[in-house]
Amino acid sequence: MRDKDIADALNDIVKSSVAVGKHENYTFKPGTDEQAMAKAIAALPEKDWNKTKEDGDNKFSKKTMKILRLDEGGANKTSRFVWCGAVIADEIGATGQAYHAMNEFLGKDAANADNLKDKKPGDIRYIGTALGTLTHNGKPTKVRFIVVTAEAEPVDKK
Repeated sequence: MRDKDIADALNDIVKSSVAVGKHENYTFKPGTDEQAMAKAIAALPEKDWNKTKEDGDNKFSKKTMKILRLDEGGANKTSRFVWCGAVIADEIGATGQAYHAMNEFLGKDAANADNLKDKKPGDIRYIGTALGTLTHNGKPTKVRFIVVTAEAEPVDKK
């Protein structure tokens, strides 16, 4: 399964939500930077993905924040909206993974939304994915790590 397959499934979910007036229209496209970030996160040992007390108010562990460039001085902290999460991939196709991602983290505020209060995400959302393993219900489970970014654009004030 390619990033484009997940992006296409996410685009279908967005179109169906726009059709019933749930939210604004935007488009997912595969991104090489996002794929590199997803691969780096998938390569982390699980203990480095999981948040601990020393990670404070961060949405992710310090190592994940650094990979996502959301750490102090990171390139994405105040310039791009960033979403990240993992969805179960075992025996679930692109549509199921996209649906789970939209419900679990893509349909919510970006990890750094607090740093971009006077901005809105651009209409193009770049996505990268990578397969990895996390413990789920006490056993190793194949997951797809998903990283999405969008340019931070000024909010239209009318």
